[in-house]
Parts: sequence; structure tokens; C-alpha cells
Amino acid sequence: MLIGRVILAVLAVALLAGRPRSAATAALVAALAGADVALGASAGSAVSVLAPLVAFLSAALTLARLAERSGLAERTAWVLAVGARGSTLSLYGSVCALCAVLTAAVSLDAAVVLMVPVLLVLADRYAAPMRPLFLGVVAVANAASIAVPLGNPTNLVLIDRLDLSPATFVAHMLPAGLLAAALCAGAVALGERRALTAACRWPHRQPTPLSGAEWHAALSLSAAAVAAWGAPLVGIAPWWAFTSTVAAALALARRRPQLIIPWRIATQLGALLIIIASLGLRAPPLPHGLLGLLALAAGIGAASALVNNLPVSVWAATLLVGPAGYAASIGLAVGSLATPQGSVATLIATDLAGATAAPFPIRQFAPLAALAVIAATLLLWAGL
Repeated sequence: MLIGRVILAVLAVALLAGRPRSAATAALVAALAGADVALGASAGSAVSVLAPLVAFLSAALTLARLAERSGLAERTAWVLAVGARGSTLSLYGSVCALCAVLTAAVSLDAAVVLMVPVLLVLADRYAAPMRPLFLGVVAVANAASIAVPLGNPTNLVLIDRLDLSPATFVAHMLPAGLLAAALCAGAVALGERRALTAACRWPHRQPTPLSGAEWHAALSLSAAAVAAWGAPLVGIAPWWAFTSTVAAALALARRRPQLIIPWRIATQLGALLIIIASLGLRAPPLPHGLLGLLALAAGIGAASALVNNLPVSVWAATLLVGPAGYAASIGLAVGSLATPQGSVATLIATDLAGATAAPFPIRQFAPLAALAVIAATLLLWAGL
């Protein structure tokens, strides 16, 4: 039976690695998961993990649509273009900085959901190159997500398992997250330096006052961020606080956007959760000290890139003991950058960008992810 489950897992990973954005692939992987359930695998744990993520992503996607329809995404793009003064490199730096702030405020998944519409406006109206901006957002969101508790759902699991205060987590992980984000942003800029030397358009018109719809969208986003940040202080999961706040904001909106549910991604992730969990994988013994932390971060990073960081995080939760937990979080967030299917945020961003999404440069991002994992783990170890 184990051999059959291994075959199902290999087939599922190969299908997703080959065509991660295909609806047909999602259907095939779901069929493989169904076969695994027929062999005795349980689907209950997959549903319990996936339900809050799908609810959160649906809320974030719908909130982003609200912001886009209100004109807030267009205004944000205008502010960024004015600040860049025609310099694409300056614009790239501002985009990466804004993405890092949003990641800290509402998590990496919501950050890319909010940033991609802004990038589309920048490319369409101000002749900004989509490829470097898109790659910069994807890289920074994933790398910066380890810096603060709300940046990545895995961080919250770590805090709960180790009974840490948010301040303790930030003290250990903020330097590593900032370093990883800076390395990723710099590496993308270096690789895309030719595109970043071109000039973009510099808008000169005077700003108009915020409309009522823009105020509503901005306040909704701020309220959702505050709710998510404050939720752990009262023992509530931040994704439920975020989702509830967005639902209230949508109820008060004059023009309610259609609820957006990422069915294909949910199907892929749910199937992977069932298949990977059924294997009953156990962590091998690791050396102590720096070598152990590096081996753990690198191993989990490689697994995340190959499969996806959500199902790997379920398995990695068993490793969240002491400094190993911090190393596991680095591998899950930064290591997953190596491939297009490695991170939920990358999948979401690629879907939103559609035909304008840059082809994922595995040859560029795989070594970058490895370097960032090593650098962040070294800095973590130095601060322990």
C-alpha cells in the first residue's frame, strides 16, 4: 500500500511541477487524491488545514477587487509613478518596499493579491516593465514573510507551538527576514538591470481628492490589517479576524464585488495535503548547532519548492521545537521561491497577472532561494 501511495505522490508532484496553472492538472491531482482516500487516506485533516486558508484567500481576493474597482489601485500606482520621477529603478524600489509593508500588515498572500492590480496599472499607464516588478513582488513577499508573526501563517503555528511572545519572534526573525528580502530584491534587480534602466512615464496631473469608494476600500483594508494583527492578542486566529472584517466591509459597500474563490488552487492544495499526509513521513536525525539548522532549512526549503509549502508545513509542524522551528519557517517561506508551484502566494500572483505574468525563471530563482535560505539561517544562528 505504501508503494502505491508513493507512486500517487510522485505523479501528483510531477503533474503540478509541469503545469501548475492548469485546471486539467488540478482535476487529475484531485483524482489521485481520491484514489489515495480509497486506499485508506484521511481527508479530514486536509479540510481542517485548507478551510481557513481558502476563506482567507477568498476574502483577500475579493477585497483586492473592491480596491481595484474603487480606483484605489489606480491611485496607488499613480503615487508610485509620481515618486519614481521617471526612474524605473526607483519605481522598482518603491514597489518592493510597499510589498514588504503589506506583507507585514496582512500576510504575504494578501500582499501579492493587493500588489498585482497595482503592477498592471503601472505597466499599462506608465510603461513600467512588468517582469521585474512582478518578480520583485513575488520574491519580496515570500522572503519578508518570515520577519513578523502575521507575515506567514506558519509563523503563527511556530509561536503557538513554542509558546513565544510576538516580541520574541520578531527579535529572532526580523533581521533574517529583512536580509532575505533585501537579497531577493537586489538579485532580481541585478538580473533585470537592463529593463530597470529604461525610463517610465512620469505623470504630472494634480491629485484629486479620494472618492467615497476609495475611502471605503482604504478603511476596509486598514481595518482588516488591524483586526488580523490584534486577533492573536485575544486568542483568535488572524485569518478568521481578517475574513470577518472583510465580510463586514463588503456588506457595507455600495457596489459589492463578486466573491472570488480560488477553486483551482484550493483543489490542488487539498489533494496534495491528502497525498503527502498519507505517506507518514518522518524527519531524519540532524546534527546539532549551525549545521543542523542549515540542513533543516535547506531540506524543508527543497521539499517546499518541489511540492508546495502548505502541505510541507503540516509535516514540518512536528519539527517546531526550539531553534529548529525558526529554521523550518525560513525553509518554508524562502526556500519555496525556487519554483512556480512552491508557494501559495506565487500561484495566486501568477493567476492574477494572467498573460502578463513573467515566465517563472527557475534557473534564476533556485540559486537565489538557496542563497537567501543560507544567509537568513546564518543570521538567525548568530542571534540565538
